[in-house]
Amino acid sequence: MVWGAFSLHHRTPLFHVQGNLTGLRYRDEILRPLAVPTLQQMGPQAVYQDDNARPHRARVVNDFLQQSGVNRMEWPACSPDLNPIENLWDELDRKVRSNHPPPRDVQHLYQMLQAEWQALPQMIFTTLVNSMRTRCVECQNSQGGYTHY
Repeated sequence: MVWGAFSLHHRTPLFHVQGNLTGLRYRDEILRPLAVPTLQQMGPQAVYQDDNARPHRARVVNDFLQQSGVNRMEWPACSPDLNPIENLWDELDRKVRSNHPPPRDVQHLYQMLQAEWQALPQMIFTTLVNSMRTRCVECQNSQGGYTHY
């Protein structure tokens, strides 16, 4: 069993996906209904970032993203995770868990995530953006190893 895309840091999942998350399932259950429409609404300058998990790099996923006109950020293998979105996902996860009952399905989860995302204070975003220099310096000082972020 693989936990759904919105579960974070190996905690109790908000929902789960039966079976293995394959490239086909990633395309059909996450990218096609959720990620790509959102990116298209954001406009041609939007950039999609994922990691190097096997389903994210499957040929079927690469082909789909290219055919959909999605600009994809290159992400080197075994790179340290400096992406502040991980901190936002954690905050969003905490808000959804504390303010809502468990979701009935993926659509219900999506609605809860949208509501909590809209309610996040701007200061969280500002603080994370302002932390990037420190994150990079700490990563450089640890030669790409562990950082406290």
